[in-house]
Amino acid sequence: MMKNFSGSVAAVAAVMASVALLLVAVSPVAKAQAQTCNVTELSSCFPAYLGSTPSDTCCQKLNQQAPCFCDYAQDPTLSNFVNSTAARNIATSCNVTYPTNCS
Repeated sequence: MMKNFSGSVAAVAAVMASVALLLVAVSPVAKAQAQTCNVTELSSCFPAYLGSTPSDTCCQKLNQQAPCFCDYAQDPTLSNFVNSTAARNIATSCNVTYPTNCS
């Protein structure tokens, strides 16, 4: 039993470390409409990404960063997270429109 628990802790720690590295590695991108795209603004959504209910702060930040979703989805370091079922579920829970046609 202890082996499974430590394996679970290690898996969660690995995911958290990966997300932390992504957040540090991604530089902000300025949008034409003066929107600053900064994926670190979505760090409050990490617990929701792991399965909890999105917080009000998460939903507010998600709404602010919505114009950046296509940029994030096309970034190779973020695409697996942004295009995930979890990300779409968070957007739905927050009543934020998730783009379906990024080109």
